[in-house]
Amino acid sequence: MVKWQSLFLSGILIVMVLAAGCIDEASPPGPAPETKPAIQPGQVLYSIGEVTGDGIAGGTIDSITFTIGLAPGEKPVTMENISIVYADAIRTETLVPMTGYHGDPPAGSWGIMKVNGEIGSFNNRLEDKEQFVLRINPKAPLVPRQFISIVVKPPSGPPLIIRRVSPPTIIKENNILGPV
Repeated sequence: MVKWQSLFLSGILIVMVLAAGCIDEASPPGPAPETKPAIQPGQVLYSIGEVTGDGIAGGTIDSITFTIGLAPGEKPVTMENISIVYADAIRTETLVPMTGYHGDPPAGSWGIMKVNGEIGSFNNRLEDKEQFVLRINPKAPLVPRQFISIVVKPPSGPPLIIRRVSPPTIIKENNILGPV
């Protein structure tokens, strides 16, 4: 009779140990890992954050907004010395800077919408830790699910190439262009 009771108690003890190991309180999540932009060797400029587009709800995107920064350790870049090329499945166009470089650009142009973390006085020079929010306004509008490339060419070093796809449904503002 004693053997049966000890076997029964041993079985209960084993089940309790296994259950205790299976029932675990969820530990709180740790801090999110810091995401750093993918910067290629020799790259002067890099893209920061989302690429968005504004246009006509249910129709097309007329202007595209994105943010660029200076790669760590690179010398300042004067915006007068860069060129921006827009390409989609049908056309390629070199966009010209708008007069004064700052403001909402007309069709066929690009402009600086704002400067985040501006260092020193107001100028058109992208310096360490500054971020330029740029808007381009291609002559041809962007339709749903269209693949595009935006090439930002600094005076030296490889160009920054941003490839995106427009969303399947276009709203008036803040359409997020998805990565390819």
